[in-house]
Amino acid sequence: ASQPTTQRKKTQNSAQSLESAESCYSESSATGAMLKQRKGTDNVHHQAVYEIDSTSCEMDTDQLEKQDMPDPKTKKLTVDKAVQAKDRRSIILLLVLYTLQGIPMGLAASIPFILQDKTKDFNLQATFSLVSWPFSLKLVWAPLVDGLFFKSFGRRKSWLIPCQLAIGALLLLLPATVDGLLEQQPPDVASLTAIFFVLYFLCATQDIAVDGWAISMLSESNTDKASICNSVGQTLGYFTSYMLFLALSDVDTCNKYFRSTPSDLPLVTLGQFMSFFGLIFTITTLYVWFLKKEATEREGDIPSVSATYKQLLGIFRLPGIVKLAALLLTCRIAFSCAENMYGLKLQEYGVSKQTIAAIGPLSFPVYLLVPSILAMLPESGFALWTRIYPYRILLGLACVLSVVYAKTCIAPRVAEFSDKHLTWTEYLVIVGLTLLASAISNLMFTSQMQFFCQISDPAVGGTYMTLLNTITNLGAIWPSTLSMKLVGMLEQCDGEVPGEDCEKPRDGYFIVASVAIAIGSLWYLLLRSTIHSISLLPKSAWRIEAEKAHGSL
Repeated sequence: ASQPTTQRKKTQNSAQSLESAESCYSESSATGAMLKQRKGTDNVHHQAVYEIDSTSCEMDTDQLEKQDMPDPKTKKLTVDKAVQAKDRRSIILLLVLYTLQGIPMGLAASIPFILQDKTKDFNLQATFSLVSWPFSLKLVWAPLVDGLFFKSFGRRKSWLIPCQLAIGALLLLLPATVDGLLEQQPPDVASLTAIFFVLYFLCATQDIAVDGWAISMLSESNTDKASICNSVGQTLGYFTSYMLFLALSDVDTCNKYFRSTPSDLPLVTLGQFMSFFGLIFTITTLYVWFLKKEATEREGDIPSVSATYKQLLGIFRLPGIVKLAALLLTCRIAFSCAENMYGLKLQEYGVSKQTIAAIGPLSFPVYLLVPSILAMLPESGFALWTRIYPYRILLGLACVLSVVYAKTCIAPRVAEFSDKHLTWTEYLVIVGLTLLASAISNLMFTSQMQFFCQISDPAVGGTYMTLLNTITNLGAIWPSTLSMKLVGMLEQCDGEVPGEDCEKPRDGYFIVASVAIAIGSLWYLLLRSTIHSISLLPKSAWRIEAEKAHGSL
């Protein structure tokens, strides 16, 4: 009689223990579910499972609460990883967009070498150099790109997608026209200039949109990576379309490296090359249009067009910008002539276009490695730019001296023996100068863009970056156009074609380049302290609010 009673008590105790366990463990947990399934059993064997004291319950509850509440450090680490992953995807997209931007620019850069084979008139070269002026004038319509857009389409994509589709359409529709203009005698440089001017205008507009998108696309800790994307992407696109085309359009190069049976025709014409990249442009743009979502910006954060122009005026009135603009507009006088006409002069004095085309791709690894090397240097921004500048002047002098050698040694040999092959020493010198020029120019460009990203006001990111890039491009293009025009004028005989049909034609390159190097050296000596002071200005000095604080607006 006492045995069943004892059993009932044990069963009641087990049930009470089970109820306590269910109140302790959440029904959503695995333990709670197990206890719920076992509720009501009278199996004494499971009694130990059900029996829990208050201490173990409190301990288990605390442990569960700790598991439910994430550690702040873990949460921060998770957020950081998500941000870094997003930034990596954004960096890839920026590289693609900047690469597309460099393709029409590279195609335009190949035209002077084609013209040099057909005419030595540097006045025509000066005319065609006008195609890159839209990059120096884009500030005029930058506020429109920054402030006018379709909200449903995206602030940056509203301009990016139409511009890139227009570029793709032009590259697909105009190949036959471009080939015909180049085959004329002399080539129709005016029409070629008009076509590539439009392409550059579209690229400049795309650049405004991409520069503004880069600032908002990347997190604050990775904003400076936009300059590396700009440098690497534009270089990749430029070299792909420029150097690859020069190689594939040169008959000697094609017969030597790409053909088993020689031919008198190149592998591709400029028109065929344009068609190929027109297709690439169109496909890539459609991908970005439909598969890349742009973050929605609050309307209050986007200034109106009129407000943007007023802000632009405010930027112009910042003392730091005034000094920086004066430096950027004049800094390239020293080496513009020496560098920009270097390849054309080598071609004129006997170095084949085939050799120039073969040397060009060697610079590509340098362009890719320099930004990575820059990240490891103790100096960056304008401080590094200032330190490199004197070496670029010396490089310009070396270019002039190498052209002097080509005129005195290579040109007579070619004229006498019709042999355009270089000795190993000559080849290595040209390669060395080319690689050194690539490294120094890219270091200066990337450090300069890094400085621009650091000082730009995010409130008007597209317009601010465009202002700085526009001033930079203007400072690069006007000395180049002017130097080519001066060389053409100096080489022109009275009543004759420039550079031809003269008994002793003057070489304007040596005169213009030497004078420019002298002026640039003096410029650096006089303004070195000013350059250093600009690099030390605080971020607040580059904000429009700083101007408002002084009551200037």
